Amino acid sequence: MKDIIQHIENQINKRPTIGIVLGSGLDRLCSELENKVIIKYSDIPSFINTTVDGHAGEFVMGNLPGSTDSIIFANGRFHYYEGLDYEKTHIIIDIFYKIGCTHVITTNSSGCLESTWAPGDLMIIDSHIDATFRNSVDTPIKISGDAYYDLDLIKLASISMKKLQITPRTGTYGWTLGPTYETPSEVKMLKKLNVSAVGMSTVPEIQRTHELGLKLLALACLTNYAVGISKTPLTHKEVVTQANESSLLFSNLIIDILRTLV
Repeated sequence: MKDIIQHIENQINKRPTIGIVLGSGLDRLCSELENKVIIKYSDIPSFINTTVDGHAGEFVMGNLPGSTDSIIFANGRFHYYEGLDYEKTHIIIDIFYKIGCTHVITTNSSGCLESTWAPGDLMIIDSHIDATFRNSVDTPIKISGDAYYDLDLIKLASISMKKLQITPRTGTYGWTLGPTYETPSEVKMLKKLNVSAVGMSTVPEIQRTHELGLKLLALACLTNYAVGISKTPLTHKEVVTQANESSLLFSNLIIDILRTLV
């Protein structure tokens, strides 16, 4: 980790205070920064690289126009199903913490479990469930509260949604192992647990952010209906395509939130 941090710090002029993890196809935000510094994961000594389509594998640092505060984007995250140790799945959060970030915004592309919602909706995550069954076969427990999800940031995101006329969605995110999409039986179980969105990432980042005492806002782009809710077969291409279609709306929301923070 020391070599990784040193390599990054040698290329930046100002420590960022906000770190943002971009999910599949949600890289449009990188184009909004000025004075950009791009560091490819593959160029960082002893670091790992992404293997999933829609995750470019680079850190992008800079500032929003009119602001001098530095922001860092992680354009590409790591998934447990990529064959990594659990600790590697949240390494981006460790890096954010070590280079000085106090706030984290993590985003993802998720499957929607609410039949009255629609693909393209954006959801504030206010609770989560680890449905990977890695350590236990017991029924997963919902985790929520300000110790994990910063209430001020949730309020700020809600205000921005209203300002931008985005339908407000708030709910529980369920983490499954992947890389295959969830089965109809898994969806049935998750719905019984009142999960609104399901995906294969994010929870390790949420847990690590909590452990490090960083302020967190978690947002999901609902790119598709989960298996069993829609009759259409689900593919990763569909997820990335919908994420790209929603990227302008998603970018506008995050920029509006950042304008208040920086």
